[in-house]
Amino acid sequence: MKNPPIKSTLFFLLLSPFLLHNLHAAGPLPGAPSKYVMDNASVLKASTADRLSGQLADLDHRTADELIIVIEANLPKGVSIGEYARQLYDRWNIGKRGKETGALLLICTQERQGRIHAGRGLATKLPEDVCKKIFTETIAPRLDAGDYDGACKAAVNALIAAVSR
Repeated sequence: MKNPPIKSTLFFLLLSPFLLHNLHAAGPLPGAPSKYVMDNASVLKASTADRLSGQLADLDHRTADELIIVIEANLPKGVSIGEYARQLYDRWNIGKRGKETGALLLICTQERQGRIHAGRGLATKLPEDVCKKIFTETIAPRLDAGDYDGACKAAVNALIAAVSR
């Protein structure tokens, strides 16, 4: 049996602590939500979360466009809000398989950040500039005022209007 080249093995051994650190820094991703609204920070009223989940379920059944709202207290260390939103979107396979007709609204309360990540299948209805405009003009002012219920209600209304065009 042939031994692996010493240089390759040494390179891998030297590099592996850095790779493991980056994997550990991000931490494991949470499991896919069972509802369309996942409030891990406990900032929404239960009735608001249920009503919004119902609206988003109805949209999914009518149009096959899946919109998910996730509220976290903190971002994992070493991960940007945009990267974390993309990781969740990809891991959970939001949107219809092979069509990517989904979008994720991620809000992190402690960092006071948020992001809308839309799949390629919604790129014409929810391009990056529209997502940014919805977030900065509709969602962020309510978040700044501490009105998470109002922010999520406004987000759902704006996102449904955008994907229904």
